[in-house]
Amino acid sequence: MTEPESERTALYRLYDADGQLLYVGVSNDPTARWARHKMFRAWWPRVASTKVEWLASREAAFTAEEEVIRLEAPTFNGTHNYPLAPFDPRDWPQLPGRGGRVEKLADLIRQEMDSGRWPPGSRIPSCGTLGEATGTGKTVATRAIRLLRGEGRLTLLHGFGLFVTDTESRLRPHGRRNPAA
Repeated sequence: MTEPESERTALYRLYDADGQLLYVGVSNDPTARWARHKMFRAWWPRVASTKVEWLASREAAFTAEEEVIRLEAPTFNGTHNYPLAPFDPRDWPQLPGRGGRVEKLADLIRQEMDSGRWPPGSRIPSCGTLGEATGTGKTVATRAIRLLRGEGRLTLLHGFGLFVTDTESRLRPHGRRNPAA
């Protein structure tokens, strides 16, 4: 289950003993995320201090994370984790009525992918955001996403979001190759 877009979310920075920014990330529970880093990230022993900034929403935190990575160049993020699919909710049509809205929304998303506006590997807007933009609601958007995932066109990476499936490189966020690829 994904968090609501309005849920406060932490943007955290991890520094070494010299004050060098090692990593920046987003989480609703930074302490739990750090425990995962401690288990799985070889650089974790270098972490000497942390800084946490709480933002009003996950989207705001992801936007801030992208900016911090670009401007502050943390050692272990490299480039931004993944490209964001361009999205302006004002450009999306309202889908009134009851019948066929799942398929109509799925068609709109397919059009974004087929046109190349949403390229493979890009993170797409959340179900809540898509549902709000089209007036269908989160439930219809979730069903449309489920349909596209079933077609193999979208991939859900828990903790990262929904991505246009990248069948060529199969890169996961943070630029690491998916071992299952």
